[in-house]
Amino acid sequence: MKAKIIKIGNSRGIRLPNELIKTYNLDQEVSIELKEDCIVLKPVEVDPRAGWEEKYKKMDHTLTQEDKDWMEFGNEFDEEDWTW
Repeated sequence: MKAKIIKIGNSRGIRLPNELIKTYNLDQEVSIELKEDCIVLKPVEVDPRAGWEEKYKKMDHTLTQEDKDWMEFGNEFDEEDWTW
C-alpha cells in the first residue's frame, strides 16, 4: 500500500484509507513509535474507566425507599460462612 505525502498548513501528512482506519481501530488519536527503519502507528488505548470518578461525584447518592428495602432484604447465603 502506498500513500502520498501532502501539505497540511506548514506541515506534511498522509491520508489513511477508511478501511485501514476501521480495521485497526484508529479513532481520534494514534501513538507514533519510531523504529530503526519504520514508523509504527497504533491506536491510543483509552482507559475504560476514564471519567468515572467525576461522574460518580455528580450522581445523586440519595437512597430511595426501594433502595432501602432491597438493602434490608436478606437470604440464606448472607448468613453462611463462605470458604474460598
